Amino acid sequence: MDKKIVLKEMTDNFYSVHDMEAAKKLDAFLPGKIFDAHMHISDRPFYTKDILKFSDYYNDSAPLMGNREIVCNGIATPYTELRDKNERQKLTDFLVNELNMYPQNVGEIHVRPDDTEEDIEAQIIQHPGIRGLKCYHLLADRTDTFNAGIEEYLPEAAWEVANKHALAITLHMVRPKALADDDNRSYIKEMSKRYPNATLILAHAARSFAAWTAIEYVGELTGCENVWFDFSGICESTGMVAILNKVGVSRCMWGSDWNVSMSAGKAISIGGTFYWITANDIKNFNSKTDFHTYLVGTENLMATREACILTNQNEDAVEDLFYNNAARLFKR
Repeated sequence: MDKKIVLKEMTDNFYSVHDMEAAKKLDAFLPGKIFDAHMHISDRPFYTKDILKFSDYYNDSAPLMGNREIVCNGIATPYTELRDKNERQKLTDFLVNELNMYPQNVGEIHVRPDDTEEDIEAQIIQHPGIRGLKCYHLLADRTDTFNAGIEEYLPEAAWEVANKHALAITLHMVRPKALADDDNRSYIKEMSKRYPNATLILAHAARSFAAWTAIEYVGELTGCENVWFDFSGICESTGMVAILNKVGVSRCMWGSDWNVSMSAGKAISIGGTFYWITANDIKNFNSKTDFHTYLVGTENLMATREACILTNQNEDAVEDLFYNNAARLFKR
């Protein structure tokens, strides 16, 4: 369902006057063309909408992005029903239809833990704009999927296909320590070396919602040339700063994580963990000083801007981060 964007002091779904103030700073920072490397396509309800279409995305993005040209990587949105191959096919059909309407964009189909190479290749041949694979822990064969090892939801068949066809794999790793988890890190290094023609994208700045997990360990991936990072959904600059300093901008891409981006709040590092502040939390906040919020998407863009300032990225590097790198990876 399309929702009109209106200005309110604070709301769960819409931009506030404070988001619009931030947009003025972002306008001077962002390049003229944007490649959103991580946004979601869905044939069923997800966060703020009944279905997720490219047209909805462009409407929602306009207040922050202005009239900029935006190209997208539409990632098939994960949900538990995708354990059924018929449900996965419905989602792929939806993605293909969206790519037909917006041929400048690319997309990623969802892979299931028990997929064979034949299963995956039957999906990717359905549209030339399918340039990547998406896996997600919800499909792991266990109850506590947030503790799943990567191999439990990313089948080796996906690596084989990605290596054969030079595709990307977007990985939202789990386990509490994310990149600081020894098994996660060992898996990433071993598999990226075994399949050098596949590109592994570590979503959410290697899931550095707890920033220390990237700060202390991302340096170990410096030599893994086919391991990339998208900066989607991250609301603090610290993890992004570590990646830019240790790996460099050439393997980094910005992503909105739409439509998670349309909720009020942010993810914060707290102790050795992280916490997602939501609209329900904000309603209970009290402050003796002036206090306001942004939407998650605004928080992310402002944090990315801050990371670029702190690491002295010039205009060319910012353009690489926001457009050129993704265009090169996804061949657009």
